[in-house]
Amino acid sequence: MLKDADINLTCRQCGKEFVLTRAEQEFYELKGFSLPSRCKKCRSTRQTQLQHLVCSQCGTELEKGTSLYCTACLESAHLELEQKTKQIKMAASATRTKLEASESQKAELAELLRQKEQLVAELEGEVNRLSEDLDKVQQFYAAAGWLQPALDDIGKRLGDLEHAQREITSKMLQTIRIMQERYENISLLEMIKRNLRQSLKEGA
Repeated sequence: MLKDADINLTCRQCGKEFVLTRAEQEFYELKGFSLPSRCKKCRSTRQTQLQHLVCSQCGTELEKGTSLYCTACLESAHLELEQKTKQIKMAASATRTKLEASESQKAELAELLRQKEQLVAELEGEVNRLSEDLDKVQQFYAAAGWLQPALDDIGKRLGDLEHAQREITSKMLQTIRIMQERYENISLLEMIKRNLRQSLKEGA
């Protein structure tokens, strides 16, 4: 259905009102297009932008339908991406190496801890054995205390025996001296005679 008059519309891009003539309305209806939402100036600017794109990185003009970056910027971005990927891989490798070293150190520390625990257990056993030996020594000395009176009595008896032995020795020495003095002036012949007389008397 054809429009009978011009109409006023508001541009959605710049916000200004613009007139859509009857002829323009007929054109859009014949083409099957919906009515425009932008004014002629904004439509013209947008069409120019679509036909002449520029690189978002360096501003170089691009052909219609290409990407947002020129070839040089794409290569630069690709190299930068490769460099970042390489750095990430190197960082991951270094982290993995550190992790492996940490695991190795952890294993060494665990082995050292096991050895220390074994040494502590051995020391505890040695302390227990020494404690048992100390208890035995204390028990021995306690028993020796009970035996002390008997040991004192034995010591007293040994002292008495030594005293008696000294007295006997003294008496024997005294007797020997007396015998020596008695027979010192007697001749050998006289001693033989006395012994013979004594023997004859005992035989009679």
